[in-house]
Amino acid sequence: MKTLALYVLLFLSFASYASTVEPVLKALNEKPEITVLLPASYASDKTKHYPVIYVLDGQLNAQLVQSMNARLAASAGSYEHIVVGIESADRLKDFAPSVNMDLRGPIGAGGGADKFLDYLEIELIPRIARQYRTTDHKTIAGHSIAGLLVVHSFHSRPQLFQAHLAFSPAIWWGERETANEVKKYMRSGISKGNYLYLNIGNESGEMRAVYDAFVDSIVRNRSLDLMLNLDEFNTAAHGFTLSAGLYNALRGLYKYQQATGK
Repeated sequence: MKTLALYVLLFLSFASYASTVEPVLKALNEKPEITVLLPASYASDKTKHYPVIYVLDGQLNAQLVQSMNARLAASAGSYEHIVVGIESADRLKDFAPSVNMDLRGPIGAGGGADKFLDYLEIELIPRIARQYRTTDHKTIAGHSIAGLLVVHSFHSRPQLFQAHLAFSPAIWWGERETANEVKKYMRSGISKGNYLYLNIGNESGEMRAVYDAFVDSIVRNRSLDLMLNLDEFNTAAHGFTLSAGLYNALRGLYKYQQATGK
């Protein structure tokens, strides 16, 4: 229990050029900061269109994702992508699907994930498509509580993104509602043509038990059109799992895009 409480506190706590987008806020009351990182060829190749990676906690993670992907693309190990960094004004409220009532966590926090996904679907994604040369292939990436939103999107809006990268997702949040909903979704028989990357670090105890049961359900019930990529980094602390897993996540994404022609 002490470990779980500790991690609740923890998550509280090569582009050619970049631009900042001021979103028209219809779905959200508080303004997220949006940064768009464009690939090196964007300015020179006016006919090329690019898949997009939407990166949650963008201030910390977007440049890392863009740099790693650019290095892979330079060695023919990935497609070039537009990377959109999203910095929430209140990440617990925006990323957690349910309101937490567990005494070990922030009581009353969370519950705004669906509204945040509305914002992505109705406002941000169409705006990026209007302003930049994009393809229809979209990836969402997030770590910890942001990884929980990635998993929530995977089961609740499976057509919104074609790939989901969840690094050490906080699926133990609240009453484990998201983990349980994913288990139901995996057993539903619905076609799940998608790419899902999941990883875990050295989390232990209840956190690891919940994660292991969650992954086991996905493995046992996945459809053939779901490309599943799993990593375990047993010597990496929770905060390092995005950095530790990013190479494998992006390489798997490239293989999925090649296999599906997306």
